[in-house]
Amino acid sequence: MVEEDNLLHKLFVEAEQVGASDIHLTRDAAPYFRVAGGLMSLDSEPLSRHAIERAVEPTLNDRVRKHYEEKGYVDYAYEPEIGAKVRYRIELYKSRGCMTVAIRRIKSEIPTFEELNLPPVYERVMRLRPKGIIVIGGETSSGKSTTLAAMMDYINRHERKHIVTIEDPIEYLINNKMSWIDQREFGEDFHSYADALRAVVRQDPDVIMIGEMRDRDTVEAAIAAAETGHLVFSTLHTTTATQTFYRILNFFPPDQRYAVRQNLSATLIAIMNQMLLPCKKPGTRIIPATEVLINTPVVKMYIEKGEENKLPEVMESGAKDGMRNFNLSLKKLLDKKYIDEATALKASLMPEKLDRMLRAIKEI
Repeated sequence: MVEEDNLLHKLFVEAEQVGASDIHLTRDAAPYFRVAGGLMSLDSEPLSRHAIERAVEPTLNDRVRKHYEEKGYVDYAYEPEIGAKVRYRIELYKSRGCMTVAIRRIKSEIPTFEELNLPPVYERVMRLRPKGIIVIGGETSSGKSTTLAAMMDYINRHERKHIVTIEDPIEYLINNKMSWIDQREFGEDFHSYADALRAVVRQDPDVIMIGEMRDRDTVEAAIAAAETGHLVFSTLHTTTATQTFYRILNFFPPDQRYAVRQNLSATLIAIMNQMLLPCKKPGTRIIPATEVLINTPVVKMYIEKGEENKLPEVMESGAKDGMRNFNLSLKKLLDKKYIDEATALKASLMPEKLDRMLRAIKEI
C-alpha cells in the first residue's frame, strides 16, 4: 500500500518511470494512470477520502483552496521537486461529495514538431502570414496544449517576437530564446479573461496565445487582435476542423454570424485538429493523426458565402495545399506501419469510407 504521507511524491516518481500522461485519484479506488492512451490501475489498496485530501494539501495555496471550496472544482499548476523538473496541471473536483483528482504530467522540455511526429504542414502554416488566427482543435487528451507550446517554442527559436500568453493555468514554461515571452496565468496575473484579452493588445505583442477559446468574448478578442496585426493561436475542444469552425460561429447569435464569417474569412490562417493513437513504432508510445484546413482562396470563398458544408470536400482534395482529412492521415500512418488497420478503422470518423479506400488499394 502507498503510504499516505508521501503518496503524491511516490505517484509522481512512478508516473515518470512508466511514462504516464495522467494520474487519477478517486475515493474507494486504487490510484490509476493513463499510459499511451490506456488506463492502468496500480497494485495498491483503495484510497480513503482523507488520504486524497492529505495527499494534495501541499499543492494548495489560499487562492486555489478558496476556489475549490466555493465552486467545487479548481484547475491549477504545481511544480514539485522530484529530481527531473516536471510540472503538473491538477484538477480537483467533487464526485459524490468527495475530492477527486486528475493530474496531467507536463514535461519541462517543450518537444519539437518532429518529436511530436506532426506533419511538415504544422511548420509551414507558421510562415504563411504574419497576422491571423491559427486554431488547434481536438478532444480532451489529444495533445492540443503540447502542440500549442511547440508552436510558441518554434517562434521563440526562430524569430525576434514579443509573445504574450493568456493561460488557465500555465502548463509549459517557455524561456526566452530569440523571442521575449510573457506568460500570464488566470488567478495570479489576471482575474478576468475578458479584461486580460482587452488589455493584451496594449502590451505591444507580436504573437498572442490564448490557452482556449472558451466563449464569445474570447473569440471576439482573438478576431480583433488578428485584425489589428497580431498572430493569434488558440485551442478548441472539437473533433474535426469543420466542427471547430461551426463551434466558433455558434458562440454568436444567428444575426451576427454573417459578420463573423466575413471576419474569419479574412483572419483565419488554419484549423488543425488532432487525435492521439497507440503507436507500433519502437520507442514511440503514441502518434497523432491530424486534420488540416488551410484558408486558401477557395476556403475563403466558401466561408464568405456560408457554404461551410463544402469544407470537408476541400480538405479531401487539397493535398497540394497541405490539407488533409483524418482518413488521409490514418492511411499515411498505416503506410508507415505506425498503426495497424484495426486501430485506423476504430479511430476513423468515416470508417466505411476508409475501408473502401484501403480495399481499393489492395485490389490494385
